[in-house]
Amino acid sequence: MSNVQQINDEQRKTSAVFDPFVLPGGQPGSGLPLVAVVVPFYRRTEALLSSLRSLAGNSAPHHVIVVDDGTEPPLELPEGVHPNVVVIRHRHNQGVTEAANTGVSHAVNAGYRYIARLDAGDRAVPLRIARQVEFLEQHPEVKLVGGYALFVDHLGTPLFTSMHPCEPGAIRRTMHRRFCIVHPSAMFRADVFSSVGLYREKYPAAEDYDLLFRIVERFPVANLPEVMVEYELTPDSISTRRRHAQMLGKLRIVADHFDWTLPESYVGILEGILTLVIPRSVTAWKRRLVASGARFLGGK
Repeated sequence: MSNVQQINDEQRKTSAVFDPFVLPGGQPGSGLPLVAVVVPFYRRTEALLSSLRSLAGNSAPHHVIVVDDGTEPPLELPEGVHPNVVVIRHRHNQGVTEAANTGVSHAVNAGYRYIARLDAGDRAVPLRIARQVEFLEQHPEVKLVGGYALFVDHLGTPLFTSMHPCEPGAIRRTMHRRFCIVHPSAMFRADVFSSVGLYREKYPAAEDYDLLFRIVERFPVANLPEVMVEYELTPDSISTRRRHAQMLGKLRIVADHFDWTLPESYVGILEGILTLVIPRSVTAWKRRLVASGARFLGGK
């Protein structure tokens, strides 16, 4: 497998610095692109390959760090799926939070400037990396940039487009009410993790919302007003399998960050409670209706 390098979790634990992309004769970190894309993986090989092919279609230089979270048999990537991939393997399944932290930690230690996230099965649009890097280079105060997401089923059939506020102030207010940064669309400045830490198990199935909230509270963030990812909704996704735990975690996060001065905090608590008791089919219909209205108002 040319251009595919592997390291297991035992090797990872004995290495203080991880840098598999050292050019011959170069110093550690030489030859690195600005971006590493971290992709946790467990069992869904075809979904992962779809994600890697979408990243290969991005012309902006980047590397991909795939964290195989204990898949048996171990992941083997076919030749040519992506020109620059490193696979880190956990000996045992540790869960998506630990898998993401493994990938992010390695990317930080290696010296990448930006760390993008993508989940196996989700697909990056061709200009995603270039557009987000361009934005972050032009806005050094912004620690995180996301974008819109086109939600699709397992066949790739479009379901709806998720559109969110783009300005830092609007994002901060809206986060008290609901997710407004699509996690697989996020690109972080690597140095933000030294300020806020990594993903935590404190809120099961909502570790992404927790991390994003901690960043939003301390730093400017933004969304690009265009689709950055195709987000696949499947019966195997965490948002489907662990919906109740995810919604409960989201409610706890909103409560823990409650701001008495923001109407969005009150609405977020109320909507969180209702989401726990209302059937998923009703909330899905509401989401599609809101998305359709936003497209109509936007002239799309």
